[in-house]
Parts: sequence; C-alpha cells; structure tokens
Amino acid sequence: MVSFHMPSDHADENIRPIGFAPAFEVALEFEGTHASNTPRGERIFRAVTGGRISGKITGAVYPHGGAQFGVRHGDGTSDIIGHILLRDEGGEWLYIRNLGIAREDGYWRATAWVDADVRGKHAWTNNLFFVGIGRPTEGGGLTIAYHEVL
Repeated sequence: MVSFHMPSDHADENIRPIGFAPAFEVALEFEGTHASNTPRGERIFRAVTGGRISGKITGAVYPHGGAQFGVRHGDGTSDIIGHILLRDEGGEWLYIRNLGIAREDGYWRATAWVDADVRGKHAWTNNLFFVGIGRPTEGGGLTIAYHEVL
C-alpha cells in the first residue's frame, strides 16, 4: 500500500479560498488584422494603435506600443498572446502581458501580469495575477476587464 504525504505548505490551513476583485479595464483600438497560414494554424497579428485604461488606473494605451498575436486553430479556438504598453495620467508606464484563449462564441479569457515601476503608485500591480475578460467593441476594438485574483 502506498501512503500519501501532503507537504506542510499544502496543508488545509495554508490553502486559501479564491476570489476576484475588479481592478481596471483597458479599451484597445487596432490598426487592422494581418493573417498568415502557418504549420500551427492561422497566425493573427493586430497592432495596437491606442485606447484608454480606466478603473483603479486611469490613462491611455500607448499608440503602437503593443499588439495582439495569436493562432487560430482548425476548431475555431484562438491562442491569445498580447502585449500592451500603458501610460497613466501622471506619466507612469505600465506593461501588461496576456496569455489566453478565445472561442468563436465570444468567450475571451486571458491570464495577465503587469509590470510597473516598483517606486510608482501602481507598484501594487506587481507580483499579482489578473484574469482578463475580453469583449469585442464596434470598429474592431477590444475591451478587456481585468480582475485581480485574490
């Protein structure tokens, strides 16, 4: 018989409930879509041309400071790979990296990490994990609502 041993850092008293709290929302504008057929599927590239950030952080999306990359697969799902450069109203820079999945039925979810100046007012975003929920907007844009994982 095999005995099971749980390391002390995985004991019940160390496992916390999970929750989500709204953090900020990013509205993205794109230049257009470029698609290439690759061995992995259809590679999609959309350059970010601008946008806004609102919520706990307010400011603008830096024009041409990011892009959405992805691969559309034969089953209609797409890998999300995105990079966004933001500048808040006070001039502080932030970088967001998205990794996730999109489906043809409108489902769009990404895990996200933020890099901000450790001396700045958005240092609270460093070393946190966010989930982004995307929805398409008129004119081919995308709005992503980010929620901090608690």
